[in-house]
Amino acid sequence: MKIVVLNNALAEGTLYITLRPDNAVLRNNDDFYLPHFSKDIVCGCGVVVRITRLAKCIAPKFASRCYDSITTGVTFVARDTMQQALSEGRACDEAYSFDRSTAIGTEWIEPSEIGEGVVEMKVGEKSQKFSVAELKQSIDECVSAVSQKLTLKMGDLVFIAAPTEVCVECGEQIVVTLNNIEPLNFCIK
Repeated sequence: MKIVVLNNALAEGTLYITLRPDNAVLRNNDDFYLPHFSKDIVCGCGVVVRITRLAKCIAPKFASRCYDSITTGVTFVARDTMQQALSEGRACDEAYSFDRSTAIGTEWIEPSEIGEGVVEMKVGEKSQKFSVAELKQSIDECVSAVSQKLTLKMGDLVFIAAPTEVCVECGEQIVVTLNNIEPLNFCIK
């Protein structure tokens, strides 16, 4: 299984694709522990689609045949580590591929049941919100775009991240809802 994260998927322009190893998955709403190597952790939410069949060079109009369910996700980035790596001309993987840096929702929903749903992430008093209806076409385009560069296999996850970030602090709680379902609810420690 691989986790493909598309950043700035809701913004105009080119998609930025990153991969996460399986150790980066935060499962079952376990607590997220701030890593010791960073003092500047930000998070963003998005939707995650589960790939159910082999997908290579799929056209956007056929992309919906390649996934069967959607959930929410939260990805964490060590912004200070990323800035240091960029300034030194190094790869930024250590800034976002660390242990448990990608939370995946516990409840999966069929795409036909989502409708005009809204994804909302609350981090303490801060919130981030976007409409799944705006994202539906983007989901198919994103799956298609990934399949042009990487072969997607059964069980892979495609995480389509919203373009905004929220700073996180110890003691905050993250709650993400989709259509009044709460796939993610965990604490920052």
